[in-house]
This record gives sequence, C-alpha cells and structure tokens, in this order.
Amino acid sequence: GRRKYPRKGIDNNAQKLSHNVQQDINLQPQQSSSSMSSGERQHQGINQTTTNRKRISFNQLKHAVSSNLPCFFIEFSSDADRHSIPTALHASDLILKELQSKGVLINKFTLVGWAGKKFKLGANNKEDYATLVGSDKWPTKINGIDIVVMKPKYIPDSFALVVRYVPRELDENFVSNEIQRTIASADRIKRIHYSYQRRTDDYRFDVKDCSEYNAVLQLGRIAIGHSGLSITKFYPGNRLTYCTKCWCIGHLRNKCNSVNKCRICLENLSVDTLHMCKNEPKCAQCDGNHHSLDSQCQVIKEYKDELKKDVEDAIQKGLSQRFSLQEKSPTFELREQDFPPLAASDNHSNKKWNIAQSRTTVESNFLRTSDTEKAIESINDNLTKLIDSNQRLENKVDLLSSNIKIHR
Repeated sequence: GRRKYPRKGIDNNAQKLSHNVQQDINLQPQQSSSSMSSGERQHQGINQTTTNRKRISFNQLKHAVSSNLPCFFIEFSSDADRHSIPTALHASDLILKELQSKGVLINKFTLVGWAGKKFKLGANNKEDYATLVGSDKWPTKINGIDIVVMKPKYIPDSFALVVRYVPRELDENFVSNEIQRTIASADRIKRIHYSYQRRTDDYRFDVKDCSEYNAVLQLGRIAIGHSGLSITKFYPGNRLTYCTKCWCIGHLRNKCNSVNKCRICLENLSVDTLHMCKNEPKCAQCDGNHHSLDSQCQVIKEYKDELKKDVEDAIQKGLSQRFSLQEKSPTFELREQDFPPLAASDNHSNKKWNIAQSRTTVESNFLRTSDTEKAIESINDNLTKLIDSNQRLENKVDLLSSNIKIHR
C-alpha cells in the first residue's frame, strides 16, 4: 500500500538512498500502460520521490544559515580548587575589566558559558573579535588562578573578500603579490574553482586586520597590474552539519556517542595510544577512498542539494532567516540641520478628525532659546560699547568748551 509518512533520519550512503527512493516508487499503485503515457509515469515518479524524500531537521537548517564567529576558550590550571573557580558571568566581567584597564576597548561578550572544563567566551561584533584576536593583553590569572587563553586557529568567512573578474592570463602568484602589496594582512589567497567555464577568474582571500578589511571594502576596487578590479564581500554557502568525532553528516559533536576517529583514515583514536595515520582517506558517508566531507562525494552532493532546497523553502515561508554579524554602529551626532524646527501651529485653521497640531520638539526649542540668548547678549555688548563711546565724546566736548572759555 501507500506509505503514510516520510522516512526519518539521514541515509548513510548513496546506495541506500537510491534503494529507498526506488522502493518508494515501486510502492505506487500500478496503472495500466494504456491509461498512462511514459512521460506521465516519469513525472509521477519524480513527484513521488520529491514528496517522500527525507526532510532535514530544523536545527540543521538554522545551523546552515548561521554566521557565528569562533569562540575564545579559557583553560584553568589543573591544580585549581573547583570551588575557587568563579562562575561564568563573574569570570567574564573580570576578564572584560582587565582588558579595558589595559586599553582594550570592546563591548561586553555576547556568549558566556562552559564547554566541559573550559570557559567559553564569544563576541558577535567583527571589530571586537578582531581586537580580541590581535590583543596580547589578555589576563594570565583570574582570582589568583592561572589561566591559558586559547584563541581561534582559523579566520572566519566573515573576514573574507573576493576580487572579481581577474583576467585569466594573469599568473596566480602575480595576483597574490599584487593583492598583498595593497593589503598587508591578506592571507590564504586562492583562486575560486567553478563548475562551469568562465572567461575571468575570481580570487578569495582573508583579511586579518579589520580596519584594512573595511577600508578596502569601502574603496570597492583594487589595482592588479594595469586594471582596477572590483572587490566584494565573500558570501559563504550553507553550512553543513557534521560531526568532528565520527565525521558523519547530520549531527554535531555534542550529540555523538561514537569514539573519536581520525579525520583522514577514520581509525579510532585513543588518548593513551599515539595514532600513526596511513594517509589513506576513507569517507564516513559512503566508505569511498576520499575524505568524509569531499565535495565530490555523491552523498555530500545530495545532502547539499536537499539542504539548499529546504533552506530556501524555510526562508520563503518565514520559518528562518539568514543572520549577519553585527557591525559597530556609528556614534550619534546631533546637528541642527538634521532636526529643523517644525512649522508653527495655526489654532484658527479648521482641522478635520481633530488632528493634533504640530509642536516644536524640545531639542528645537532649546536650540532656538540658545540662539536668542546669544543674540540678546551680543546686542547688550554693542549697547555698552556705544554708551562708553558717547561718554568719552561728551567728556572731550566739555574739555574743549572749558578751554575756549579760559582763553577768552
């Protein structure tokens, strides 16, 4: 009979997926060949496959569109007393005050918590994140307990830029040198490989310095050779949900019950035994001789396609949205031309629906009062000067008159 509900879970390999899809198609009610053409049968099979395919969980959809910055981890001394270690909120306040006292001006941390025995801190502002990564003024002790600060080891995609439409005749090393001549902190410059033929190339690179990142992005162009090429932000694709313990897709590390496995050969890892990798890649999805997250893996390809469809569907339905990192808001400046005084209200005009008349704002009243006081003060100064001048003139006239009388 017809299957009531779609299958749950994620298939482990492409063969199982194709087998289940074929089984779903075979379960459809048979119709006579005379009443259904081959095109109609193919169309029905495609629709049934789309309807019955596995749906990706909402947590994976949220993870796909997220753009969080990496966290900072604080490791306390192993011989520290558990009761002397401060709480997460108290520790974050102590670290923030210590940084600010040394001239590291940042906002409050947006993520505070524990990851096992390690204390975790996060910032959702690119300027603050770049400042924290580049700072060497982190505290070395909290409440007298020695700590070790572990900074992120990679640069997130939010610090990546793309040079567009680079002529293909230019050598990659030449392009890299030209970019680094303009942007000192440019790193990991790589040509983007597309699945289709293009007449020009695009180059992706990371910019560690946030001020350089913003300056170049504001210019919008970069000189390479004798050409001024456009430069834009790098917009990453949907983030895959995968486990860094077993390297399977569909779940994260904190939800995995498997033992730690080597990323390349998938052999079990042990704390007591040193692992010697054979450097023979093995896929955790299909057991192929490639890496587990290789883009050429058929299971990864199908997962990406389904993830893209479900993400777009969730965004269109308003169930999810793409999040962007917070940019530092500019400092507010009050200027008189930005808030001109409103027109004076006319109490004699007849307004329908009893609409309230316009009133001047407190700011405009304050500015007008201040201007009036300045004008009155200026007039008083001018009058005082005029009176003094007249007084001196009268004194001179009186002196001349007295001299004339004496001579007579």
